[in-house]
Formats: sequence, C-alpha cells, structure tokens
Amino acid sequence: MRLYIAEKPSLGRAIASALPKPHKNQSGYIEVGNGDVVSWCIGHILEQADPEVYDETYKKWQMQHLPIIPEQWQLKPITRTKAQLAVLRKLVKQADSIIHAGDPDREGQLLVDEVIDYFKVSKTKKANVKRLLISDLNFPAVKRSLKSLKNNQDFMPLSISALARSRADWLYGINLT
Repeated sequence: MRLYIAEKPSLGRAIASALPKPHKNQSGYIEVGNGDVVSWCIGHILEQADPEVYDETYKKWQMQHLPIIPEQWQLKPITRTKAQLAVLRKLVKQADSIIHAGDPDREGQLLVDEVIDYFKVSKTKKANVKRLLISDLNFPAVKRSLKSLKNNQDFMPLSISALARSRADWLYGINLT
C-alpha cells in the first residue's frame, strides 16, 4: 500500500479526488480504489518537548538552570491531534511506500518529515519517500502533480531550515524571555 501524507485534511481530500475510485472514507484517512491510502496531519501534529521532559529539575523555573540547551531534541504529540497521530502510526507501519504531501514550503516539509522521523521509519523506506508538490487544489493541478513525484531527500534543506527556526524559537523562548 502506498500512503500519501498530506499536511491537512483539505489537501488529503484533493489528492484522493485525483486517485482511482471508489473511495472509502475512514476515520482520519481515505482508502482509494487501487488500495492506496490518503491521510493527513492537522497542521503541526508534534511539538518541541517541554524543558521538564529533558530534566525534572526544569519543572520549576530557576535562573541558575539557564541556559537550557537539549543535547538530544525531543518531540511530543500535541494533545488535540493525538488521535490523528495514532491513525498515522498505524498507516505508516502498514505502508510499503510513503508519499510526502506537505505544503510546498519549509513548514510543510518539516511537518510531514517530523512524523516520518517520529515513527522511526526504516532507513530503506525513508530513502524511498517521494515528494508530492501541490500548490493549487484544483483537480487538473493535483492530477499533474501526481505524475511528477520527486525524491523527498532533495527537499531536506527546506526541512532543516524549518527545524532550525523551530529550535531557535524554543531556545529563545525558554532562555531569553
């Protein structure tokens, strides 16, 4: 089964509409006629872990703990999207291949890459992740995009850029405000 992971449900529905019918709507995903599945994040589905996840002593804010700089960064599920994360976990395990369909910008790249990394997708499967770039949700544009998948590895600089910004925001927020 090929799994398409979109950034948001509206993009997921647009992708499914351009794939073979019949479609079967499930909770958090759509099964399409050729056995493939389209699912989605709901914007950010993971977030940077709080300081106390790294060390319990950080639970109570104290000036002498600063600066707090994680040695190994951690992500945690966002409470309001845990159910969708569980759906994605199940689907990622079942998938033979993954199509990354985040928005064509650095945040869209990071959103889906974080999910793939969070589930510890094997290096072999991760190396074969394809990138679907859709900037217009109309049917002909989506259909064209589905015919020109790229290698997701080619977009890692975008993901790294968004990750750097995210970590810098966390460091600044925790240590300087």
